[in-house]
Amino acid sequence: MDEKMRPRADSAARPGDDARRSMVLVMGPRKAGKSSCIKTVFQHVPVKDVPYLGITQRIEKIDYDSIVPLQVWDTPAHFELEYLDVPVSAFSTLVYVIDMQQDDLYHEVARAAVPTLLKAYFANPAIHFSIFLHKAEALSEDVRVENYSEFQRVLTEELEDFRYASLEASAPPHFDLYDEQVCNAIFTHLVSEIKFDMTSVHNVWLKDAWSKVVQGVFESLPSVEQLLVSFSENSGMDNSYLFDIQSGVVMATDNRHRNDATMDQVTEYLSRFLQFRELYKELRPQSSTSTRAAPPNGAADHDAEYAEKGDESDEPAGWWDDEDPDGVWMHQATRLLPSTTISLWQITPHLALVSLLRTDTWQTRRGIIEYNLTFLRQGVRQILMEM
Repeated sequence: MDEKMRPRADSAARPGDDARRSMVLVMGPRKAGKSSCIKTVFQHVPVKDVPYLGITQRIEKIDYDSIVPLQVWDTPAHFELEYLDVPVSAFSTLVYVIDMQQDDLYHEVARAAVPTLLKAYFANPAIHFSIFLHKAEALSEDVRVENYSEFQRVLTEELEDFRYASLEASAPPHFDLYDEQVCNAIFTHLVSEIKFDMTSVHNVWLKDAWSKVVQGVFESLPSVEQLLVSFSENSGMDNSYLFDIQSGVVMATDNRHRNDATMDQVTEYLSRFLQFRELYKELRPQSSTSTRAAPPNGAADHDAEYAEKGDESDEPAGWWDDEDPDGVWMHQATRLLPSTTISLWQITPHLALVSLLRTDTWQTRRGIIEYNLTFLRQGVRQILMEM
């Protein structure tokens, strides 16, 4: 194996930590923007620093801790699945990033992507596929729509025309790639499963795309969404969104009256608001490695005994270990228009609820809303602790 393709060791990862993480593999051609897609969202790299990220020379693993722990693999250009030091079946999602502006290379990029998508599907038929059409901000709306449709068409044609039998060595024994019906079934499945999203580090599109990726591996999503629907209906909300605080990724929505404009508005609000989070003492950044103050002398023996007992347990630390049961949860409300209010509540150390509602509803039903919020918080916490 080429030394440059070997994974970079992650000294911050805890022993056994990878087993509980959903693994996401990010691939794509050179200078497509793979690293910027990952690091601006999950490592908080400022957009102004994106041009200085450089070319990825080897696999880099980015661990991200939230209610859905992730490990995102950033790969070099022209990377092959055979270079991986873990089975492809270990990955829950394959994200393929392309430069949307390079429409003259769509056929070349699609031809390179098709064998990778097929090999990943053969190794793990349950894997999720997402195509990020990146750097979309530089194109006009008409060109974006045209290029979006064009790449979908090109990739579909390449999948349809691909000689499936050439990957016989990578396919499971029960896949007879010389059988036209089997190949057609694979083609139909992939066309229906591959999701396309326009992305850009300069607006909310990228976080929206990652939201879909994370929701795809969030096992408790249906239960949490049902809670949000119940809360919204009983509280008079127009829309409710559950966000991961640090990344701004949407973990769940009530899916009522949802549209792209509302989604963009709410995501932009959260991004802007969190720039001032240090003003809110209970909205503190969470980190995967925490430091604790030394205990008083009288508590030293008790803490040492507790630590020894904790070491005997193989259960990984949960997000609730960072939660202060006596803490005051952060809350903020803003009137966007005379008739529209947007409100935010912190639900857990990692989650915030953002809701849109009519201003008169907020003014007359605030007590009921906050009463219902207590049960929503309890329900979400219970679901997440049982994951």
